[in-house]
Order: sequence, then structure tokens, then C-alpha cells
Amino acid sequence: MHFVVLGAGAHGLSLAYHLLKEGEKVTVVEKGEVSHGSSGRNAGRYRYHFFSRENVEFAKEAIPYLLSMCKKLPLNPVCMKTGYLWTETEGVRKLDPMWRAEGVGGKFVECSEFPFMKGGEGEECYYAPQDGSFHHDYISLGLYLEIKRMGGEFVRGEAKELVKRQGKVVGVKVEDHVVGGDAVAVTLGAWTGEFMRRNGIDVPITPEKRELFLTEGVKFRVKPLVIGRGFYFSQTLKGELIGGIDSPESSLTLDTSLVNSLSFISHVRKVVKGLEGVRLLRSWSGYYEITPDRSHVMGFDPSWPENLFVDAGYSGHGMMFSLYAGKVISDFMLGRRNKFVEIFSPSRFQRHVTVDERMVI
Repeated sequence: MHFVVLGAGAHGLSLAYHLLKEGEKVTVVEKGEVSHGSSGRNAGRYRYHFFSRENVEFAKEAIPYLLSMCKKLPLNPVCMKTGYLWTETEGVRKLDPMWRAEGVGGKFVECSEFPFMKGGEGEECYYAPQDGSFHHDYISLGLYLEIKRMGGEFVRGEAKELVKRQGKVVGVKVEDHVVGGDAVAVTLGAWTGEFMRRNGIDVPITPEKRELFLTEGVKFRVKPLVIGRGFYFSQTLKGELIGGIDSPESSLTLDTSLVNSLSFISHVRKVVKGLEGVRLLRSWSGYYEITPDRSHVMGFDPSWPENLFVDAGYSGHGMMFSLYAGKVISDFMLGRRNKFVEIFSPSRFQRHVTVDERMVI
């Protein structure tokens, strides 16, 4: 069969990779560069710890698969277990019993056990050692190299309109020509909802602008991702502090806010010892792909034209899930069922059976 994948971000690349591994023909349609959207603008972290049990269960499959693929791709994504460290424990205290029941529990510790942390004795943190980091660009570019090696085709241009015949999707109009195929998968990230609405289909995914900030380098001390009230950060191997604040922007331009930049650097200086003089080096922005319940959408809806599939709406945790999601959707498109396609089906919004995910970082 010939499959058309819309979007060459991490999810589209992963789907194309897995379909090609099955011996199928694949064409990837991308209007820009490979991984030029949110897949190339994130902090590159992974975690097992979510608010909903469904997302924890998905992570329990997705993260080991990510770590196994880190060893198979032609570029080394530098996957490491670095841990997550919550400095506010009220919310995670309520979630810890569920995490423990799922086998991914962390531990409550004194924040002073981490020498880089400011603060007095007796202050409590929550440490999850299973979580970690990777280099997102090497994931995406490694997939791209493998797709090219296996004979996958890339078409440059913007997907405008689905081509349908007798109730079935048979291709997509790209600029002024048609790319035909037996099935089409929409993996356009934050713009998936807009594309589907242009084609008369409601998939509730909207873009939400988020910003990342990077300081100049200092001595490496901060191994885990630190999550505080309204902010998060970690440290790169080069010594820069990288992170963001919980301040979604209504603007969809890719500039960054001076106010948010100053807020981030203020948070970092208050938490980490010896950073009083550290300065901001650069900043950039990208988009979270937000659904009403902040959980992803995968599969199809029975009311849609046949042979149309979607994988998007990951609300800030898409990069870490991309490799496993591509495998799940590939299997599903080839007729192999998976419980997660049922759980995260776009039909859940009509059925009012949502997957409430409140731990968006």
C-alpha cells in the first residue's frame, strides 16, 4: 500500500519510519524543513509521571521504546536518566499512590539532598529518578536518515485539501498538484485542527505558544529537571540552564517576551546557588498542541471518510511519545489493534469520555 503522511515533525517521521519497516510505500509531505516546528523547539525531556493513569500507562510503553530506539538510530540522541525534581509537593503527594501502583513511584526527600538547591533544612521535594533527557534533533534527523535509506519519498509543499472519492480519502492536494495514496495520516502538530477543519472535520486541537529560555553556561550541577510553581528548568551538558515558565501566550508569532525572560531568570536565581550574576543567552518559542482534555488524539472517527487517520494533540509531551506513537499508528493503519487507539480516539470527545491530563509542563 501507499501511505501519505502529512508533516515531517517527529510524529510524522516516526510513522513513516515504522510503515517503511513494514515494507510499505510512504510519501511524507512537508511545507518547510524536517523538524522545523515544535519538534525542533522543545527541551528534550521524558517522564513517566502524569496526572491521568491512561497517560502513565502510555508512558510506561513509550519511554522504554524511546530508550531502545536511542540505541538503534544512526545519530546518538544522548538519552540519559537524569530525573525530575518537584519543589512543590502538594500536587504530587496526591498522585504518588497512583504512580506507585503503576510501578513508577518516586520518593519524597529533603531538597537539601541536592547541593545546588537554595533553601533551608527540612524543605521537601519529590524526586523521580526514572525520568530523563534526550536530544530531540538527533531523534528527528536519525529518523529522516533511516526513511531516506529505506526509500521513503519527501514532497515539499503545503497540504491544502484532502482528495476524496466515494467516501474514501485517496490523496491530498499539495500546492497545485495531487499526491495520491491509499491512506492519509495527518501529523501536523498544532496545526492539525486547522487542517481538519478546512476539510470539514472537527478535531479539537489548537496551538498554544510557549517559550524557552537559555542562560550562559556555568559549572554543571543541575542534573534533574527542576519543576517549581509556575516554572521549570534543567542544565545542558554545556552548562546552560534551559527552561520555561507557565505563561501561555495568546500571540502565535515566534517572538519571545522580555517580561517572561526576566521572570525565568529570576526563578532560576532564587532556586540555584551561585547564579546571582548569570545572564540570559537566548530564547525562542514554539507551540503546544492543546486538546480540551490535554491528552493526545490518535486513530480515526467512524464518521470520517475512510482511510483518514490522525496523530496529534500531545499538549507539550509529544516529542517523548513520538517514537512509540508512530509504531502504534503504523500498526493500526495496517490492521493491528491497540488499546491506546481506543483510549485516545478522537471519538472520545463526542462520547464525553475524556482523559483529563492536568500535569502539562
